[in-house]
Amino acid sequence: MFSPDSPVSPRNIEFRDIHYYQEDDLSDFTDVPIEDCERLLNSNEKVSVAVARLKRRSLMSIHLLHTCFTVFAFIFGLSIGRLDTTSSRPDSDSQILYSPLMNDLDIKYHMVTFNGSLMHENIYRQDASPEVDAAWDALGINYRAAIVPSHLAAKSGLSSAHVQISEKFGGGFPANVEGLHHLHCLNLLRRALYYNYDYYHDLGVGAFKNNDVIVRYHVSHCLDVLRQQLMCATDVGVLGQIWFDPEEPTAYPDFDTKHKCRNFEDIRSWAEKNQAPLDPPEGYLKTPGPGHVLGEIP
Repeated sequence: MFSPDSPVSPRNIEFRDIHYYQEDDLSDFTDVPIEDCERLLNSNEKVSVAVARLKRRSLMSIHLLHTCFTVFAFIFGLSIGRLDTTSSRPDSDSQILYSPLMNDLDIKYHMVTFNGSLMHENIYRQDASPEVDAAWDALGINYRAAIVPSHLAAKSGLSSAHVQISEKFGGGFPANVEGLHHLHCLNLLRRALYYNYDYYHDLGVGAFKNNDVIVRYHVSHCLDVLRQQLMCATDVGVLGQIWFDPEEPTAYPDFDTKHKCRNFEDIRSWAEKNQAPLDPPEGYLKTPGPGHVLGEIP
């Protein structure tokens, strides 16, 4: 079970390059203008005339009007009911797109108290070292792509233009779990911090096998992917405040908040078990079709 405050036991993970795809631009959040659709009532005199006319209506006409209105309301209600059959519950997985993980996993939730400490660093925050790298690697950030069966591809947002596995090797689509890619990106931002950069630059592994220009693009790519993810799934929880310093009590945000979290360990385990081969045989990937090869990296 995932806990933000405790590391996962390290595993031997081979560093492998991950191919990236341009995320949709989610930055254009604009306000929708609200039209003033209020109307003033007519004068009291006109209202009085209308009331008088209503009084003169025959009882039969009133019954007929009531019957017509009832029929209209019934038909209108049926049409509205057809428009939206999705759940509006904020904690429902009906809000997310289909994932092949749903076929194998019963996504479970549990309550977690975040570790929001400023002064007490856990292993994920410490200066660059083999131990810190092992803790991050154990989260599954360098797993190879999983294999999505062909019959689940369309539901998973994959098309014939995406890379496919040759039929003689079972077919399907290689695809990374997006949440693990987010963690991969967060780890790269950690490595690119000013106090860690030289360590990884000199080590020359992972993203730092590339020249500085590509490293910069890689880091900014990760930065913006995480920005879009955080904006898309904006946390609407609130941060209260606590007091510290008995001599001069001072208010400070309480970052140790409670959250309802998916069971990360189940998801990580699925990604680990469904990885593509470490050394795929020749011809493992299907030859791309006409028009499926881009002129450059997006």
